[in-house]
Amino acid sequence: MFKIDIFTKEEFKDSHGERVLSDILSIGIRDVKKVDYFPFYIIYGDINKSEAKTIASELLSDKITEGFKISSGAEKKSKSSIIEVLYKKGVTDTVSESVIKAIKDLGITNDVKVKTGHKYYLHGNVSQDVLNKIAVKLLANILVQEYKIK
Repeated sequence: MFKIDIFTKEEFKDSHGERVLSDILSIGIRDVKKVDYFPFYIIYGDINKSEAKTIASELLSDKITEGFKISSGAEKKSKSSIIEVLYKKGVTDTVSESVIKAIKDLGITNDVKVKTGHKYYLHGNVSQDVLNKIAVKLLANILVQEYKIK
């Protein structure tokens, strides 16, 4: 299993993160000072790190404005609060279906499964209750998505 985080390079604007921060401020929450946004992909199957790097660089990220980080397990501790949003089991994830097809188009023929998600790093002193409020009101459609707070 490989987890691939896509991030906006420092010299470019994280417009998605800025929009989420604006939304947070608009519902009266002032404790969050900055939001960083990372789409991520979890790839299950018989691929190696080199193939994961090819998938990340050739398929999942924009070489000019984005970078990527590949991990195979637990994340390092962060000083920020993290909210991850993923589709619930059984809900169709059309992006993951497209990624699986595109992986095969890259010439990687091993069977893989892909989960897609969104990760938000919230910088500031934010309580668990406020994080739950942000997740439910702004970030996750709880009918079809689940969220994890780290």
